[in-house]
Amino acid sequence: MRVLGIETSTHSGSVAIIDGDTILGEIFLNVGPSLSEKLLPMVDWLLREAGMKRNDIEGIAVSSGPGSFTSLRVGISTAKGMAFSLGIPIVGVSSLEVLSRNLLHTPYTICTIIDARRKQVYAAFFKCIGDEPIRLKEDCLINPVELIAMISEGTIFVGNGAVLYRDLIEKSLGNHAMFCTSSFNFPKASHCAQVAINKMSGDNKGEISQFSPQYLSKADAEISKER
Repeated sequence: MRVLGIETSTHSGSVAIIDGDTILGEIFLNVGPSLSEKLLPMVDWLLREAGMKRNDIEGIAVSSGPGSFTSLRVGISTAKGMAFSLGIPIVGVSSLEVLSRNLLHTPYTICTIIDARRKQVYAAFFKCIGDEPIRLKEDCLINPVELIAMISEGTIFVGNGAVLYRDLIEKSLGNHAMFCTSSFNFPKASHCAQVAINKMSGDNKGEISQFSPQYLSKADAEISKER
């Protein structure tokens, strides 16, 4: 099954095409807000270089959050528009689950962290069993200090939140804390597609009408309005 993956949960972004277990191509850009102007051209360029047309895509996978509200909206609106026009299923995947797949085969607990601003993070815990990361805790919005207090064993941290709060984590956890090289801290569209393809191959294919983003927190505009 040929699946297009779209990942825009942070200010970086990527698109990928997979066919079953094979990654046909992937593009990653870390260019901030201007990604919104580049996303569809990235998709079309990748399809062209893979010798494919939009009609060859059989499903779309997209990071559904949590993450940056603006970035998520860009990816989700692009994915839903393409899925609607092509009449193909769309599946949303947790961006924290996508991040966990950067660390397959590690024996340590994986803590995926995305910065949520206002001194909070989005986080989840996973453990690799065989070739798959198994979820230990659901995605949550939490203060970094409270997150650290939950950890009492060797844990490897991944994501832009891990980079932002590395000093605090190291000071609090010492040798229990491990970190990744910079390239591992970005969620990948190919991993998003690989998670989604298993859901698309069953009886419960994702439908556009059933798809919704998982923000976990309120946007700045909503908070300002409430105040």
